[in-house]
Amino acid sequence: MPHPDHEKNRYSWNQVVELHYNHLGYRTKEFLDGTSHLKRIELEALGDVAGKSMLHLLCHFGLDSLSWVRKGAEVTGIDISEKAIEFANKLKGETKLEAEFIRSDVLDLIGVIDKKFDIVFQSYGTHIWISDIERWAEVVSHYLKPGGTFFIVDSHPVEVLFNAPTWDYFTRDPERTVNPADYIDRDFKGNGEYVEWQHPLSEILNALISAGLTIEHVGEYNHGYYQVDENWYSDKDRYWYPPGGPTAYPLLLSIKARKM
Repeated sequence: MPHPDHEKNRYSWNQVVELHYNHLGYRTKEFLDGTSHLKRIELEALGDVAGKSMLHLLCHFGLDSLSWVRKGAEVTGIDISEKAIEFANKLKGETKLEAEFIRSDVLDLIGVIDKKFDIVFQSYGTHIWISDIERWAEVVSHYLKPGGTFFIVDSHPVEVLFNAPTWDYFTRDPERTVNPADYIDRDFKGNGEYVEWQHPLSEILNALISAGLTIEHVGEYNHGYYQVDENWYSDKDRYWYPPGGPTAYPLLLSIKARKM
């Protein structure tokens, strides 16, 4: 049975996919002209992916998925939003790149795909949409081949204490936002509700360990992945900083793990 709060998010995400696809902030036109949407952290962490199979969780409309295809990976992208999958297939058609895109809630994915992968990848602005981090870790582990790699780079959980100070780092209660403003186009107001969950770092790591993965590396970074406020600025790697420059607290987190 679909998770009711995940369904609220699916409805809200469906409203913004086309906006994101056409927004300058997502650089879709540049991608169509041949650039990559990937950033330094994930490129350095995963290295040469040529010939490797990759499952990309919460792939949105496929910019990262197809960027990995350009690096030689064989990619399957998953997203809860059918509109995201529609535009991922549109982008695939426009680029003539081969990938498979499937609509599914990540927590319901086991049984939807009948294969294992060398890499499971997830990035930027995703773990807050997952209500059950233990089930999520089970999905990650299920789809990894023995010896396969999981890699996630995303907002650091402690970041909410600075950029969303009404949140509690340890809360188990979801944060609900009615008619939310869009993070890439603040003039857009959605019709519906976003539901987000806070996951402390220990919860994420312990869920992966309990699912049978071995943690190989944890990274923390003093820059963000999007323009939190209008006065934030970016560097050549497309990471973002507040006016004072690199922060004294982590904004990004990466985890690399392996299934033995």
